[in-house]
Amino acid sequence: MSFSRSDHLQNRARLLLAPHGLSPFGWFRAENDRSALLVGNIGSSLWSAFIGSDHYADGAPDAMDRWTKHVVQPLAEDMNAEPRFPFGEPRWPFQNYARAATGMQQSPIGLLVHPEYGLWTAFRVALVFSESFEIPVNHAELHPCDNCEEMPCLSACPVEAFKNETYAYQDCRSHVGSESGLKCRSGGCIARHACPVGKAFAYEPEQQAFHMAAFV
Repeated sequence: MSFSRSDHLQNRARLLLAPHGLSPFGWFRAENDRSALLVGNIGSSLWSAFIGSDHYADGAPDAMDRWTKHVVQPLAEDMNAEPRFPFGEPRWPFQNYARAATGMQQSPIGLLVHPEYGLWTAFRVALVFSESFEIPVNHAELHPCDNCEEMPCLSACPVEAFKNETYAYQDCRSHVGSESGLKCRSGGCIARHACPVGKAFAYEPEQQAFHMAAFV
């Protein structure tokens, strides 16, 4: 059996990413038809590697962003790829990247939803190669929200932050930071937890609290 260049690169990326709890999600086309590989975490797959790092322990801001750059940049150099991150400048269209690479679509609360992992994925880097080569199509065949009649994610929020097809960001943030928002602050977004898809992949409690503290 022969392997394409994209197969070899994805297998190489998977090998290098595995110790950090990161995985390739799929291929897409960047500008000028350049081939690109989307990378992220599934549930808390990265958590143990992250909390064992100096970046987590040093108490400085943006620990996960700094850790991501630290582990990804040597890998990108090894693979001769340009790393693009969903933070800092320039601002890259990661939701568009994710749709193109996986076929995932937007949930009613704005997050992209995976047919197996639900709302518990995050995209950490795109590895963009300097040339174009054949890439596989890795699209989700089912959008879970299409068959979800109750849509509990929309009604679970204590401050109705997702009513009227909008996200009341300030109401959400104020609530999470308040005394009454302790459950959200320590256990993660209640609306996100309400989604019935991928519950087994929900972030560990410590990771939930870490992200919510950063949000507040």
